[in-house]
Amino acid sequence: MRRTWTTATVALSCAILCIAYPQPIDILQQQQQHTFTPAHHGHHNIHNNDNNINNNNEETIHTYARFDGEQVLRLDVSNLAQLKLLQATVEKENLDLWSNLRIGTVDLRVPASKMSSHSIKAITDTIPSTVMIPDLQDLIPTQSPALTLQQSSTPNQNWNFTDDSFWLQYHDFATLNNFTETMVQQYPDLVKRVSIGKTFEGREIFGMSIHGFKQKKDKKKKKKKTKGWFFDDDEDYERDDDEEQNSVDMDGSKMMAATSLEDGDTVSSWWSWLFNAAPRQSIRKPSRPKKHPKAIVIHAGQHAREWIGPAVVSYIAKELILGYRQNKKITRLLDQFEFIIVPILNADGYVYTWEHNRMWRKNRQPTSIPFCPGIDPNRNWGYLFGGDGSSANPCNEGYHGPEAFAAFESKMMSDFILDRKNVVAYIDFHSYSQLWMHPFGGDCSMIPKDDEDLLEAGMGAAKALHDVHGKKYTVGSICNVIYQASGGSIDWTYAVGQVKYSYGVELRDTGRYGFLLPEDEILPSSEETMAGVIYLANFIRLREKQWGFKY
Repeated sequence: MRRTWTTATVALSCAILCIAYPQPIDILQQQQQHTFTPAHHGHHNIHNNDNNINNNNEETIHTYARFDGEQVLRLDVSNLAQLKLLQATVEKENLDLWSNLRIGTVDLRVPASKMSSHSIKAITDTIPSTVMIPDLQDLIPTQSPALTLQQSSTPNQNWNFTDDSFWLQYHDFATLNNFTETMVQQYPDLVKRVSIGKTFEGREIFGMSIHGFKQKKDKKKKKKKTKGWFFDDDEDYERDDDEEQNSVDMDGSKMMAATSLEDGDTVSSWWSWLFNAAPRQSIRKPSRPKKHPKAIVIHAGQHAREWIGPAVVSYIAKELILGYRQNKKITRLLDQFEFIIVPILNADGYVYTWEHNRMWRKNRQPTSIPFCPGIDPNRNWGYLFGGDGSSANPCNEGYHGPEAFAAFESKMMSDFILDRKNVVAYIDFHSYSQLWMHPFGGDCSMIPKDDEDLLEAGMGAAKALHDVHGKKYTVGSICNVIYQASGGSIDWTYAVGQVKYSYGVELRDTGRYGFLLPEDEILPSSEETMAGVIYLANFIRLREKQWGFKY
């Protein structure tokens, strides 16, 4: 019988040839190095015609604020009368509180010009005080080579992310942006770039989405010894390389797509299979939409001067990325969670601390008083907004803004969380005081319905953190640990964003250096905090069975 060759037959013949004789693949690819060249501190890779942001290739020299003779006092407030006196003086003199107003210890920065004023004398005569930092300017050069006479940029070098040298000094916004871009480029199957939005001055608030994405795995199982500071030295990580196979659903039956001929099969047998299957491909059932994994959002830098936060958060990102498929605990978490990491939320303020004023706290938005710019993003969230612990005075460091979510940063991050609809944990890193806190802060009469779980998870994270370098963290609600602070991020994420595990973490130290933590404390602070984050994620995985986590 004469066979008639149709177009479909020819196409199927080509398919067989492709199966039997696949295209050669070049497996000798050049290995990429985990390096990048940091940008200069005076440059911004920003393109915005509405803002005067420097895009020139020339080095920019900035006038940098000095703090000669300024002191940080620790006041031991023991009663309500002392607290009211301190609060009134801070408002009147626009003083810089380094810790929240409360009955207990309060740290206060006092300019040299006001040290002998009647207001300060009234405070020190009434409230017992200790000088924590005798001259603030003495600590500034310890922060970074960039904060010297002309604020020169970080040395032009290639950073290696496979070791910890990058976390031996602080880095500016452009360098941390390049860090993110490099990790996205080097690990495209694991890391995706996330944009939260743009600031008032036009800078992009960037971050990383880190998730396993069901990557293709090796056919063989391999065991690799893994050692580290947050898992057992003798723990084996066995790579489980079983992978869910792709299938074609036809008339209720699953027919596995062939990629090679098995032993005993012939080309003609595969021809018969393909010929019979081809006419029914058109009735293939649509695939189900992919479910998004539960997300953990981690960010720092709401307050510009708290440099240790972005450093620690970028280290956490690095450890997660490099630990995937190398460490069992990290791999399990990345396969089940999406970690969204944003190193710097208040980009404008952070840049300002590098170029003009190391002690700047707020963002850089204009206010009703031209010479007092800036809103405190962490007093501007739209839940319990405008209460105690924030200020209506634009010249105050805790200015809450004219209305909730007036700050670009709080508005964009809150919108991002609402849009995701899959966020189950949120950690907002700050400094200093060594605290691991949960809601509420805006109303001290309120207790979260999940208080027991929040406290248990927080205590476990603090213990895991302590086990690394021995640092003790105080755990509890904001009201119980520090005092009332309204308009904060974690009150909103918990109550409005419905993010059960919402935490605000104050990193090292307890006041010896305050916001000017020396660079030699970056790495140990990062290591211990990573342990706390890993504990928290694992706690959620084991506790919240109804969320569908695998065990």
